[in-house]
Amino acid sequence: MDDPYINSFVLEETRRYILTLTGKYEQLAPVAGDVPACLRRLLYLQRTHPSAHDIMLGIGLCRLVTGDPRASEALEFLAGTVISPVARFFLLMARIRAGAYDNAFVEMKSLLRETAVLYFDVFHRLCDMVVKAVRCNGWCGMLPDGQIVVGVRTRRQPSITIRTGGNEIAASVSLLTDQGEYAVWKVDNVTIPPTLCPVHVHYKGRQLVGSGLECRSIWQFQGFVEECAEGISGWCRYPNNIAAENRLVVRSERTDGVICEKVFGVEDAGRLSPERSRTEFCITWADLADCAADPIRITDPFGQDLYGSPLTPQAGAQYARHQAERVAMAFPAACPPEAPAHCVLPYPALHTPRFSPHRGKDVRDPAVNPVVIVIPVYKGLKVTKECLSLALKWREADTRIVAVNDCSPDPAIVAYLESLEGREGIQVLHNERNRGFTYTANRGLREAGRDEDVILLNSDTLLPRGWVSCLRATAYSAPDIGTATPLSNAATIFSYPRNDGQNTIPRYDEVEELAALLAGLGRTDTVDVPTAHGFCMYIRAECLRQTGVLREDVFAQGYGEENDFSRRALALGWRHVVCLNTFVGHVEGQSFSAFRGDLMRRNLRILNGLHPGYDAVVQAWQKKDPLGPFRRLVDMTRLTADLRGRTTVALVTHNRGGGVQKFVRRRAAQITDEGKLALVISPLTAGEKGVPARWHVLPATLEDYPNILCDTEGDALQDILLALNCERIEMHSYIGAGIAAIGRVARCGIPYNVYLHDYSWFCPRITLVSYNNIYCGEQSEDACGRCVRDLGALNEDDLTASDLRGRSRDILNGATEIIASCRDVAARYRRQMGVSPIIHQWEAPTANERIAFRPKLDSEVRRILLIGAIGMEKGYNVILKLARYVVETGLPLRFVIVGFTCDDERLLETGVVEITGPYGDDELPALISEQGCDWGFLPAQWPETWSYVLTAFWRQQIPVVTFDIGAPAQRVRECGGGMVIPLHLRMPELAALLMDPAVFSYG
Repeated sequence: MDDPYINSFVLEETRRYILTLTGKYEQLAPVAGDVPACLRRLLYLQRTHPSAHDIMLGIGLCRLVTGDPRASEALEFLAGTVISPVARFFLLMARIRAGAYDNAFVEMKSLLRETAVLYFDVFHRLCDMVVKAVRCNGWCGMLPDGQIVVGVRTRRQPSITIRTGGNEIAASVSLLTDQGEYAVWKVDNVTIPPTLCPVHVHYKGRQLVGSGLECRSIWQFQGFVEECAEGISGWCRYPNNIAAENRLVVRSERTDGVICEKVFGVEDAGRLSPERSRTEFCITWADLADCAADPIRITDPFGQDLYGSPLTPQAGAQYARHQAERVAMAFPAACPPEAPAHCVLPYPALHTPRFSPHRGKDVRDPAVNPVVIVIPVYKGLKVTKECLSLALKWREADTRIVAVNDCSPDPAIVAYLESLEGREGIQVLHNERNRGFTYTANRGLREAGRDEDVILLNSDTLLPRGWVSCLRATAYSAPDIGTATPLSNAATIFSYPRNDGQNTIPRYDEVEELAALLAGLGRTDTVDVPTAHGFCMYIRAECLRQTGVLREDVFAQGYGEENDFSRRALALGWRHVVCLNTFVGHVEGQSFSAFRGDLMRRNLRILNGLHPGYDAVVQAWQKKDPLGPFRRLVDMTRLTADLRGRTTVALVTHNRGGGVQKFVRRRAAQITDEGKLALVISPLTAGEKGVPARWHVLPATLEDYPNILCDTEGDALQDILLALNCERIEMHSYIGAGIAAIGRVARCGIPYNVYLHDYSWFCPRITLVSYNNIYCGEQSEDACGRCVRDLGALNEDDLTASDLRGRSRDILNGATEIIASCRDVAARYRRQMGVSPIIHQWEAPTANERIAFRPKLDSEVRRILLIGAIGMEKGYNVILKLARYVVETGLPLRFVIVGFTCDDERLLETGVVEITGPYGDDELPALISEQGCDWGFLPAQWPETWSYVLTAFWRQQIPVVTFDIGAPAQRVRECGGGMVIPLHLRMPELAALLMDPAVFSYG
C-alpha cells in the first residue's frame, strides 16, 4: 500500500500516541522521537506490564510505521481481548499493507457491520482499496452520529434501498466526498431504528459490503450507576462508537416518564486509545428533586439501562431517617414527637442471632416437597440450550422447570425458549423489557407453590445425572437447613478444585465423572457456610416462605442478592450448607462479565451496610477453610485412581523459581519417561509471622490437584507419600520450609538423594556473597557468623551458621547419594561439609568447536548480550559501572539484557543499555536471535553451580566472557566457547577486553 496520505496519517498518529504514553510510562520519554527505539522500549514495557492494552496498541502502531509484518499480531491480539474499534481499524490497514486482501475483506466487512466509522478520511480510502481488490459493488457503514453512508463507483446519484424492521425505504442521498474511485454518499432520510434492529443496504439489487448493519452492536451501551453524596454517579460509553455523545435519560420506574436528560461530552474523542474510555458522570440531587423517593431508571436514548439501574436514589437516607425516628421514640426527650407511621425498620444486627425456625410437618423425609427449578435467561445461546436440555433430561417425576426470559437481545435465544413452550415439565415466562437478574429470579420464585422447594439455577450451568436428588437429600439431612449449594468449578467459596474459582471450564463428561466420584464417596455430613451461592441454590419451601424472595430494589442486576437472602434466612435460624455429593459445572459470566467489578464493589458495600460484619464473617470462614480437608480427600481419591499402580518420586524444592525449578521440571519429565509420577513438593507460606509454612504436594504431569496440603510439622507428609506409593525422595532445596522441616522429611523412612543447586546447606546467605556483594572467599565459621549477623540470612531460617551446618551434615550424611553438577561445586562441599558428592552434569555436554570471537573494526559498535534475571550477586553493579564508563569514554559498546535486573531504570538512564524484560523459556532462542549481538558476558560475582544462561549462549553459537569463578568458568575451560577472565578487573581493562576478546589470551 503506497498512499502518502495514509502513510503520513499513520506516522503522525503513532507519534501523537507515543507522546501520550510518555505521560504514563516515563521510560519512553528519552526515545519519544525515534519510532524504532520506541518499539524496543515498548516491547520491554510489554513484558513488565503484560496486561497493558495501551502498550500493545503502541507496539502495533510502531510496527506499522517501521513496516514490520508482525504489526497484525499485536493488533489482532488486542482486538480479540477488548472491544477496540481502533485496533480493528489499524488491523485492517495492516492486512492491506501485507497484500492479504481476502483477510482484509473479512475484517472490513465485520468492522463496517459492528462499529461506527472512524477516521473517515482514511477509512473510506481503505474501503476503496479492498472493494476494488475483491471486485465488489461498494460498501456501507454508519457514522458516529448514526447517519448511514455508502461508497459506490458512481458520481451520479445512486439508487439506494434501505430495509430495516420489516420496512423498505428508497434512500434520499447526498454526496459526502468524491475523492477516489468510489464516491461516498450519505443517506438523509433514514435514522437509527429505535429498536436497534439490523439495517440492510442495497445497490443495484445487491447488498453492499457491510450491509446488515448491526445497530445493537454499533450502539451497544455500557455503563454503571450508583448513589453518591452529590446524587447518582457512574460511568457510561458506547465501546463500538468512540465519537458518539453520551446522552443519559432519567426515567421514572413507575410511570416510565422522562425526569431529565443530560449530555456528557465525548472525552478525548480525537485521541487514540485501545478502547473507548469511560465517561464519568454525576446527576445531582437538584436534578432529581421530583423523584428522590421513587425508583428511577437511567438509560440511553434507546432505553438501554445502565447496570445498577433501576435504583432508589435516597434509599440509604430513608433508612437512616427511619432509624433516627425509631431511636427518638425509644429514648424520648421531655416532649417527644408523635410516632411516625412508617417507623418500622429494626436496628442492624452486629451478630447473627440463632432462633429455632417454625417446624411444620416432618421435614426429614427427603421426598416431602416437589421441586421447581427457576432459570433466569438473558444471553449465551449455546450454554442456555445446554443447561435447559440437561435440566429436562435429568428432570425427576416431581420436578418442574420455570425459565424466565429477561427480554434477551438475542433473537435466537427468544426463538429457542418459544420452541420449549408447551413441552411437558417446563414453563416459559417473558419479561416485557429487561428487568435485571434479581427481578427475573423473583418472578420465577413466585411461581413456586406453598409446598414446593426451589432451585435457583443459572442458565450457564452443566447439570449431571441425579443432581436434584443429591441437593434435596442434603437440604433435608437436618431440620434447620434452609439452603444447599453444590461444589462447582466457579462458585467462589464452593469452588473445586481451586477454592478461588480460577478453574478451567470443565467438559460435560468431566462434570459427570466428578459428580459420580463425589456421590461414590457417600458423605452424609455437611459443611456450614456463611452464605449460599445463587448459581445453583436449593431453597427449602419453608425457608423461602419465612425469608421472602430476593431484594430487587438494591440488587437489581445480581451479585449479592443471594448473600443478602442467606443472611436474612440465617437470622431466622436457617442454616446454609455445602452439598458434598454432586458437582455442577458453571461457565459463568454470560450476562454481565463487563460490569462484574463495579457490581461487586457496590453490592459488597451495600451488603455490609445491611448486614454489618458480613465481610469479616466470610473472611474468617475462608481463613479457617472448613472445606479444605474435603477438597484434599477428593484430590487424593482422584490422584490415587490416576496412578493406576505406578510408583512416585517426590521432588522437594523451594517456591522461588529460577534454575532450581527448571531443573526440577526436567527431572519430573525424566521420571515420567521412566513410567513413574513425579510429585513436586514445595512450601506454601502462610504470610503471617509465626505461622509455619505448609507443604504443597503437586503432581508434576497431572493437572488440577491443588489441595494436597499438609503441615510441615508432624507426620502428615509421610502419610501422603506412603499413600501415593512413593519410592524415593529427591531434596533440591529446603528454602521456604526450613531446615527443620526438611530434616523431618529425611527421617520419614523413604530413601532420599540430595541435589546441590546452591550453598544454602552451609551458607545462610545461599550464594557465598558477603560484604559489597562480592564472593566471600569461604572464610571460617566465625567469619560466616559475623557476616550473617551483619547482613542477615537469606534462607528464611533463623539458625546460626554453626547450627545450620550441624543440621545439614546430618541430612547429607543420611542421603543415599549427594549429587553435584560439576567438580567446582563438589570441591566446595568437600571443603566445607566433609562430604563426597558424585558428579552428574545438569545438562548434556555441548560441542563448541565452532563458537569463537570474531574480530571487528575499531569503529564498529559491539553489542554485548546478557541473559536472565540479573541481581547483585549476578553482577548488576559490574554492568552499571561498565555502562557508565562507556558513556564517559564514548566506546562503541552497547549492552543488551534479554531479561531484567534488580534496577532497570538506572541502567536504561545510561542510554547504552537495552532491556527486553521477563521472558518465557520458549521465547528465549528467538529473543536472542533478534538482538543481533556479537558475544555474551556472564558477570556473576558468586560461584554459580551450573548456569543455564551459559547453555543458552552456546545453543545460539554465541561466545561468552565469564569471570573466573564457579561452574561457568570450569565449563568454559573444559568445553571452549568463550573466555575466562580474572574476577576483579578494573573497568578500563574489562571494557578493553569486551571491545575485542579475540585479541586477549586469558585462560
